[in-house]
Amino acid sequence: MADGRGRRILIVSNDEQRSAALRELFEHDGYSISTTWSGRDALAELQSEHFDGVMVDDYVPDLYVGQFIERASQIPFHPRVIVVRAHQSRDEVRHFGAPGTFWLIEKAGPAEMGKAAESALHQGNSGRMIEGRVGGNGTGH
Repeated sequence: MADGRGRRILIVSNDEQRSAALRELFEHDGYSISTTWSGRDALAELQSEHFDGVMVDDYVPDLYVGQFIERASQIPFHPRVIVVRAHQSRDEVRHFGAPGTFWLIEKAGPAEMGKAAESALHQGNSGRMIEGRVGGNGTGH
């Protein structure tokens, strides 16, 4: 992974083991990481603090991911939203974000997810749907 010095990521997940593994991976590469299990708490943090990216599971107990994407995209200077998908189909979440506002990755191992998330953080907002999928072998397709 690349040098993340000066970049901040918020991880929103109720899977404590996955959050801890991602946190360790990103911190090793110089990123500053915050975590929460709550979509509502994450939105409050996004309104009060600057983050370069937010990784959110497609399921968090207190907020539907589509609502999270909609609300996050209304925050001025919102970060890139990286949706980690295991349950929702692409079509179910696709209509919630404006083009270029979020990246969709498959739930995989932390290293593969970290690599896909880093790709999302380094992409420019191009005015189109941005998607990245990570397969079981760790390769994007």
